[in-house]
Amino acid sequence: MIPGDSTSNSFRAPQERARRHDLDALRAVFLLFGIPYHASLTVRPGPWIANFHDRSRDFIEIADYLHLFRMPGFYMIAGYFAAMLLHRRPVASYLPSRLHRLVPPFLAGTFLLVPAMHFLLLLETGHPDPVGRWWEIMTMIERNPFEHLWFVQVLLYYTAGLAALVWLFPALAHAELKGERRALVQWFVPITLATGLVLGLCDLGSLQLERYRYLSNFSVNFLSARYALDYLPWFLLGAVLQRVPALDRRFARFSWILFLTGLAASIMVVFYPRMVPFLCRPVLTGVAAICLTQAALGALAHFIHGERRWVKSLVSASFVIYLFHEPLIVLATPLLDQLPLPVWPKFILLCLTAFFGSYGIWKMIRLSPALRYLFNGERVKKRPAH
Repeated sequence: MIPGDSTSNSFRAPQERARRHDLDALRAVFLLFGIPYHASLTVRPGPWIANFHDRSRDFIEIADYLHLFRMPGFYMIAGYFAAMLLHRRPVASYLPSRLHRLVPPFLAGTFLLVPAMHFLLLLETGHPDPVGRWWEIMTMIERNPFEHLWFVQVLLYYTAGLAALVWLFPALAHAELKGERRALVQWFVPITLATGLVLGLCDLGSLQLERYRYLSNFSVNFLSARYALDYLPWFLLGAVLQRVPALDRRFARFSWILFLTGLAASIMVVFYPRMVPFLCRPVLTGVAAICLTQAALGALAHFIHGERRWVKSLVSASFVIYLFHEPLIVLATPLLDQLPLPVWPKFILLCLTAFFGSYGIWKMIRLSPALRYLFNGERVKKRPAH
């Protein structure tokens, strides 16, 4: 029995297997959560790239709630898969394969999609000097030129850093804490909560670095240093989790204690922030994020025990969907704003437009090997001639 945990035995951990379909699915879900997150930025108060005329403060909470755990969870899974790949491949194989996977979409998004998105929006909204204004936006010092693709930039940092670490210390490639590790499993809930506190303290540290100007505007806006510091502990957590099989299996079993704790903590941080002291918010956010991530993985692991066709399709399309969803949201906003509808129906239509539009783009991209490589980093293997 796990102290303080009434976990049902009906939630099973996935067996040891070559591919973790539950983690694949959860990573795709976290990427797809970018659609309602960015759509909510068009409707909440405050300027964004494109905005509806009518706004609602409800969307402040929606955006904050989604962002609270989707990126921490994404980077934890990224760290898990990075450790798994480095266990199977040498650094000389791992690093080029990851660069092929990440660099082409990153460059295509940065130099094609993002500039085109801004220019087309200026044309769509009838700006008197679209070229001049576009150049002004593209050369802003305080702007992150990578827009929604900063997460790939940070992932490239982590990929190169982990590869360098394994190259310097080769024993790390196969380091693993084997065995049942009954103490870790027995005290899983307290350990998870303590880990959430540590992650929150790390976030507080990076917040203080930016607050007291230890991070320059260039490092924050161009190098995405704040994001890199925020999510590095999560990436490392995922890597460690992959190397402790007993803890890995336990993490994939749903825990009501952690779910309810995460739900309560997230509600406090997002909906009642004034009741939480400023310096305690990042700490409580860390607890909420790890608890909700564990609950989401535990629930998915219960339902996904092998390869499912819809999961495979979702996973394959998720990167391209993320790549194109923000330009579609930005360009669809002025059109949908003309509809005589309340805010919520417009928001739902915007989300559906972004999802089905970007999924349709994926269906077209997958027909071309060159486009699959450019926008998805996917190298299509040539079939041997008979």
